[in-house]
Amino acid sequence: MPSLQLFLLFLAADAALKLTPGPDMALTLSRGMTQGFRPAFHSVLGNVAAGFIQVPAVVLGLASVLRTFPALFVGIKAAGGLYLGYLGIKAMIRCAQSAEVSLSARPGDARDAFWQGFMTNLLNPKVLLFMIAFLPQFTTPDNGPVWVQMLVLGITMKVLSLPYGSCFAFGASRIRGWVGRNPWFLRMQQGLLGAIMVGLALYVLYSTAVNPGP
Repeated sequence: MPSLQLFLLFLAADAALKLTPGPDMALTLSRGMTQGFRPAFHSVLGNVAAGFIQVPAVVLGLASVLRTFPALFVGIKAAGGLYLGYLGIKAMIRCAQSAEVSLSARPGDARDAFWQGFMTNLLNPKVLLFMIAFLPQFTTPDNGPVWVQMLVLGITMKVLSLPYGSCFAFGASRIRGWVGRNPWFLRMQQGLLGAIMVGLALYVLYSTAVNPGP
């Protein structure tokens, strides 16, 4: 197990990451404002579920693999950038449409939100880089096997995404009624979401081209 001091430092670093605006937060807030708490919460569940792939991959030596095969890292970053761009363009199209976007939740919204949250988090280079670069920094051989410590930290990181994300989802859903009475805000929100996503996509793709190494 990690030492208490290292664990507390890790919690602080993880909180800073979760409170930093990014694709996961943007999608959760968008779902909450347009479709309510349930789809937004399922988006958060998708973010957490991505950890079932990310945590074992990092603990089992993904960092070493990426250093050995840098093309794999480039592919992961490029895929994430393209997916963010796809989401951004879809949001901007919704903003440009003359018809108002419905605020009523449909039966498939929760399922769609879960998979969108899952893919967005899984392909988010920031999450992968954080886990690869920072998890080893909060471990020490004196406290037992390093891989066990990284496993504990990785699971903690993903589990804590649930309460943080749930707060964002709940807060966004509380202003859903006001959004329904002010459709201009919804279109502005969709346009802003699209611009942020496209901007993040361009940044990821540019950074991949300029600095392709892990």
